[in-house]
Amino acid sequence: MGCGRDIRPGFVNADSKLLAGVDVVCDFSRFPWPFVDNVFDEVVAIHVLEHLLNTLRVMEELHRITAPGARTTIEVPHYKHSNAYKDPTHVRFFTEESFDYFGKAERSYYTTARFHVASVEKDYDYHIDKWVRRPFPRLLPWIERYFDHTVEKLTFTLVTMK
Repeated sequence: MGCGRDIRPGFVNADSKLLAGVDVVCDFSRFPWPFVDNVFDEVVAIHVLEHLLNTLRVMEELHRITAPGARTTIEVPHYKHSNAYKDPTHVRFFTEESFDYFGKAERSYYTTARFHVASVEKDYDYHIDKWVRRPFPRLLPWIERYFDHTVEKLTFTLVTMK
């Protein structure tokens, strides 16, 4: 999803631009997407969702096109890192809990799209990783809470529930 030049063998490489290796040209901000229901066992969306305005509708389409138990990997900039704001094409920001709205009963009344959040991984800014995370890991939660520009990006692994 939004592969750009990251062409992966064994995947249907889809992007909004017709680049070398792109199998399907698709505008992910227009619905429905040109895929049949329950067709994919795995979807990879690296730095795509922050460019799409209607996150609920995007997640509903992901739910529609993925098979039960399918894995979706989503990588986005962390909402407190400057990378989230400096790109003028970013329209949405994500926290560690953003995808809880698609699986936890008390938050999921906006949509019927359901995903289990299997994991949330944080990638730290180079300086935080070198000077805080490695030598002083116990300080990391405090640093993350009170300072911006610590977590650079988040990688979510979601599992489709149907």
